Amino acid sequence: MKPEVPTLEEEHTAHKKHVWEYMMNDLMKTEKLLEGNLRNLFMVLMSLCDSTIKNKIQNTSKYPKLMKRLDSWDY
Repeated sequence: MKPEVPTLEEEHTAHKKHVWEYMMNDLMKTEKLLEGNLRNLFMVLMSLCDSTIKNKIQNTSKYPKLMKRLDSWDY
């Protein structure tokens, strides 16, 4: 599940804009960390599979997308 994106009100104060920018930076860091963790998880899971399971995974229609994104959850 991806974190919720904060919204900035149309009429906002400088303080609210600063808080929003801080939250957006934090969100971007969190998403980057999540993406890296998903890639690492994918590589670990694939390394634990035997050749039969790897062949079954490679023959699925989602495999090219999985390999492109290295995303084990494919969300």
